[in-house]
Amino acid sequence: MTDRDRSPERRAGRRIPVSFGSVLYYNSLMLPECSIRDLSPEGAFIVTGGHFLPDRALLDLAFNVPAAGGVPLRFTAQVMRCTDEGVGVRLQHTETNSMRNLIETLYAA
Repeated sequence: MTDRDRSPERRAGRRIPVSFGSVLYYNSLMLPECSIRDLSPEGAFIVTGGHFLPDRALLDLAFNVPAAGGVPLRFTAQVMRCTDEGVGVRLQHTETNSMRNLIETLYAA
């Protein structure tokens, strides 16, 4: 039995697999070569290349979405968990309808 089998899913919404570059800003640290691995209206998992970010840290997240015409998006996010691979974040102050529209665009791509 894996840890995933033992722990209930805590996410409110289903995340879709995606793959596009992003930049994280934490205090004075900029991580320019990150990539978003999955996305939902509430959160995302971001591959950080092994950079550690503390739990509950507030970040600025910036990314362009090729399927949406390269529209630049910027969000505030809070680190909910950090692994060797990256961070799971909860998006802060997002307009749910805008994020749902983005996800529908990504599904259609």
